[in-house]
Amino acid sequence: MIERFYLLALLIQLVHSTEELTTGFHKKWYLFKMPFQTFLLFEIIFSLFWLIVLLVPRVPNRVFLQEFFLVLMFANGIQHVIWWGVTKKYVPGLITAFGHIFVFLSFYFYILK
Repeated sequence: MIERFYLLALLIQLVHSTEELTTGFHKKWYLFKMPFQTFLLFEIIFSLFWLIVLLVPRVPNRVFLQEFFLVLMFANGIQHVIWWGVTKKYVPGLITAFGHIFVFLSFYFYILK
């Protein structure tokens, strides 16, 4: 069942990456700024890794990686919401951040049943 939540979170992450790339996340992140090409390369490598985890059944610790990704994306979503709360204005990635929070909470309460 984790595979469904993972797939949904991965699809949201691909849209999230697009939102960040098109709204200037690389110029506005509070930790550090970076060139667009650097951020784009990171997003490509990050996305390819998680696509491999989805598509290659023999990836070692695959279920753990999928669960880790769900937690990581939840933290990412929370981070965007807190950043928004601090700045009191739209921050790159905010719209799709809520999707990550929703998917994780759905997964969490599903496994508690």
